[in-house]
Amino acid sequence: MTFPELVSLWLTPPRFPSPSFPIEPRRFSLTLPTVPLEGFPAERYPEVLGAQKTVTCYEWPGTGPTVVLAHGWGGCAAQFAGWIKPLTQAGYHVLAYDAPAHGDSEGTLASAPANAGTLKALAEWHGGPIHGIIGHSLGAIATTLALAAGVQAGRVVFLAPICFVYDGLKNHGLREGLTEAEADELVRYFETEFSANLSVLSALERVASPPPLTIFHDRADTSVPYEEAEIIAARWPGSTLVEVPRVGHTRILLSRGVIQQALSVLDGSATPQETPPAP
Repeated sequence: MTFPELVSLWLTPPRFPSPSFPIEPRRFSLTLPTVPLEGFPAERYPEVLGAQKTVTCYEWPGTGPTVVLAHGWGGCAAQFAGWIKPLTQAGYHVLAYDAPAHGDSEGTLASAPANAGTLKALAEWHGGPIHGIIGHSLGAIATTLALAAGVQAGRVVFLAPICFVYDGLKNHGLREGLTEAEADELVRYFETEFSANLSVLSALERVASPPPLTIFHDRADTSVPYEEAEIIAARWPGSTLVEVPRVGHTRILLSRGVIQQALSVLDGSATPQETPPAP
């Protein structure tokens, strides 16, 4: 398999049936701009970057400040189903989206910049201040890229965040039978083609004033190493890292203890504990 074929396979997210929401949202669509984020060659890779794709967005009205939910790779807005009632009952105006090639949105290929471009387009559609962004997994990179592109938020919460994209690409190459040297070359090919270092750290360098960040992560997460959360926390000014036991990478989205503490972070009423209540 050639490098372009390997990259195309890697950029094809899995599709799963979307779970239902406990409170039916108002659904609407947005069309992403041709260049979703400055610095990425959308004219060469429009499908990968979501250019001109129609994406599905969701809104739960509220009288309070706005919170945006950013899902991860292979996910969708409905993965945050357990968060909708607590957020709306607390009065928040909630916005969410399905990134290109995810959920009910158009597309076959996807990327962190396409996810970030969707978040940015939704923020621009909203037009008002964003109080908080909650990002899961690859949604952490997407959130940071969106902040670097000018989206402003008062607070940020990361759930099991991915810090480095290239590790996943190298492991993908190894799973497809490449040698260690060939997998490294695959990573260099990708970086040359896209002219970008896709990581939270590289995006963070372009954020003028990073908002306060709280990270929840399980040390036993087998999908994304806990060390990635530690690296983000060490480099992000004003960050707090909270270890969450027994929730893994995806079940963290269902943890009532994490949801409760995230709400406390959003309203500033409490400092997260080292170990949230059991899910």
